[in-house]
Amino acid sequence: MRILNDRPAELDSLDRRLIGRLRAAPHSTVSDLARVLECARGTVLTRLRRLEDRRVIVGYGPDIDLAAAGLGVLAFTTLAISQGSHNRVVAHLRTIPEILEIHTVTGSGDLLVRIVARSNDHLHLILQRVVSSPDVSRTETQLALSSTVLRTTADLVAEGQ
Repeated sequence: MRILNDRPAELDSLDRRLIGRLRAAPHSTVSDLARVLECARGTVLTRLRRLEDRRVIVGYGPDIDLAAAGLGVLAFTTLAISQGSHNRVVAHLRTIPEILEIHTVTGSGDLLVRIVARSNDHLHLILQRVVSSPDVSRTETQLALSSTVLRTTADLVAEGQ
């Protein structure tokens, strides 16, 4: 997450509805959005540009079903790392494409990573790459058996939270 300033973007009802509509129908044209939101096309275009400029909207990529894409194993691994090695370990983890997220955390570990894999055997190979860094002193991995709530930030913002 990139923090540009300490003031969060203030979003009004139209911004939230626009984000919600883009979430529901990402291929909508500006004209479609204007019609559904009942406002002028220029207003929609201005709002979109402002949301992009303020980095509220940072992309329009597709959502992917991991299992359908052949990545049916989801794991969360906590890493304990050597003091002062954060940047080296993160650089190493970035080279592993199956690592989707890296978070610096509090608690018993230092980093929390979200990993996807084709199978448990594939996950084992990925974890071997993770621990190949001499700065990783301990790992603990949990497998997700099912995922019952899959929200995005766009869902949360569109709901006005």
